[in-house]
Amino acid sequence: MEATIFSIVFALLSGSYIYRSFRIIDEGQVALVERFGKYEKTLSPGINIVLPFLDRIALIKSSREQVLELKPQPCMTSDNVSVNVSGAMYWQVNDLKKARYNIENVDQSLQVSLSTQIQTQIGRCELDFIIGGQERINAEILTGIRSDTDDWGITILRVRLGEITIPSSVLLSMEKQKAAEIEKKAMISLSEGEKTSEIKKAEATASSNQKIAESERQVQNEQTEAMAQSIERIANAIAKHPNGREAVQYLLAQKYLEMGQAIGESSSSKVLFMNSDSIPGAIQSLLAMSDPKISAAIAKQPFGAKPPSFLKVPPVDVSDVKSAELPEA
Repeated sequence: MEATIFSIVFALLSGSYIYRSFRIIDEGQVALVERFGKYEKTLSPGINIVLPFLDRIALIKSSREQVLELKPQPCMTSDNVSVNVSGAMYWQVNDLKKARYNIENVDQSLQVSLSTQIQTQIGRCELDFIIGGQERINAEILTGIRSDTDDWGITILRVRLGEITIPSSVLLSMEKQKAAEIEKKAMISLSEGEKTSEIKKAEATASSNQKIAESERQVQNEQTEAMAQSIERIANAIAKHPNGREAVQYLLAQKYLEMGQAIGESSSSKVLFMNSDSIPGAIQSLLAMSDPKISAAIAKQPFGAKPPSFLKVPPVDVSDVKSAELPEA
């Protein structure tokens, strides 16, 4: 009977011992085993064998990515502006032995490191850079925390700055400064636009003037060519016609008289100085063209000879003509 009881007790103890030798670790977790208070091994997810009464599981930690959030804390920028900054850090255990024995409290130590690095990096930057350069600040904070936690058995994945609270007085000043900058840019843009417009107008005016000058030059060339052709035709007609010279003298005399008539019609005072020797020649040409007999008599005279006696005009006495002085303007 006693042997039977002993066998039952032994079987129960053996079964309990064997049962306690198998430890199951869930996926996404790691466990640290100590034997007599000393590190023995790290258990991975699945079934693991330990020695009951000798080994004990001292720590079970998640091996998944974890998030540490930091509440807003006061920070001072390099330009002496007080701001409240929050943040978040994403980390993961990669060596449970180091996380257990190299640091007292991983979670608390990470929070202190994150807070210190945020204050340090914010203190190195001006407020304008903090608002627009958060990516660079995140990278600097990540580098600093990785340096602090290099021997802690964890991996810092990324760091993100959270809400940045700026005092209302500073916000008002920033709004005024931004408004002034926008107004300055608008004035610069307007000035550049006016400058561009003036340049375009000047270029258009220069181009128009150039085209006008080219058109006038072309017209002058055409007029010159037309005049040259007209003169050439007149010269040919005069050379071929027997009374060509008298016709030229007649035309010149007619233009001469028309010029005198146009000057006489003007209301302003004027003094006309005429060559007395040219007047008989002009009258002679007019008479010659109007009277065939006179024309025949003139034709018999050699070119440049003195006119016949019946065409002579008595000389004009200009001794009494006093020089006229035009009034000063």
